[in-house]
Amino acid sequence: MTNKEAVLHALSHGRDGYLSGSELARALSISRAAVWKGVERLRDEGHLIEGRPKIGYRLISMTPLFDRERLQRALVGWDVQLFDTIDSTNRYAKSLESEKAVVIALAQSAGRGRRGRSFYSPQGGLYLSLRFPLSFALEEAMLLTSMASVAVHRSLCEVAGVSCAIKWVNDLYLGGKKLCGILTEGVVGLESGQLSSVVVGIGINLFTALGEELERTAVSLYESEDAALSSLDANDLVIKIVSHMSALISALPDRSYLEYYRAHSLLDGRDVVVHQAGGQFEAHVIGIDDDAHLVVEDREGRVHTLSSAEITIRLAR
Repeated sequence: MTNKEAVLHALSHGRDGYLSGSELARALSISRAAVWKGVERLRDEGHLIEGRPKIGYRLISMTPLFDRERLQRALVGWDVQLFDTIDSTNRYAKSLESEKAVVIALAQSAGRGRRGRSFYSPQGGLYLSLRFPLSFALEEAMLLTSMASVAVHRSLCEVAGVSCAIKWVNDLYLGGKKLCGILTEGVVGLESGQLSSVVVGIGINLFTALGEELERTAVSLYESEDAALSSLDANDLVIKIVSHMSALISALPDRSYLEYYRAHSLLDGRDVVVHQAGGQFEAHVIGIDDDAHLVVEDREGRVHTLSSAEITIRLAR
């Protein structure tokens, strides 16, 4: 961790009281000047940190959507981290030492999508990262994005009464527009140099102000935070997502969840344009195989089995 990250981590665990600069410096083995610089950098990023002379610093959460204590009681064994804003929940989850962690924010200043692209994540979203120990075969880690799609889909149905569609490989769509994106990343152990954990990042537009351009392709669940507060139990949504995802991972190598994935697929039987290195081609979607690959047939009748690392799919006009 950087000094800034270490200060944020310490403050997030000490929300019930104040931590003085000297306490932080001693606990983190850094100077008080480094603590002060870390606090200022965190404030620049949008973190709400109260500072009281001769008393110390306290991280404040202003959102009424989430109750950290309730989440922690429900998610026994998980390190629950809650922020109003953060640079990236995935990055922060990867920096933690906890094997199992849940990192939540309502805004990200440096969200990332597939292939290192930026992920627009302003105030009003639910940005959630789940860190799991690698307790399954490495080849099954490739299934985590499809598992997360099912976990989020089920949770939205159960908690928000929303029935959306899963667009292979990492998006959920509502009314033909993107509601949720998912990104899975590996964590390499510093000592072993081997994959030790996985982090699943989930971004849901709760009451995000998308702007005129993005409203053509994306959608939010609610018009405002007040509407979300009156209609959604956001704590329960997070708890359900973690519960469903944990159950799916615990059941591996069972892949029966893919039947649910197929039943709610946006692409089955649709015509699409496949974009990959070196060009693109039009195809008809046959379905999803047991490795969560997309199976398509091109205009010449050739069948292609596509992995998420290779391609981008767009619906044909």
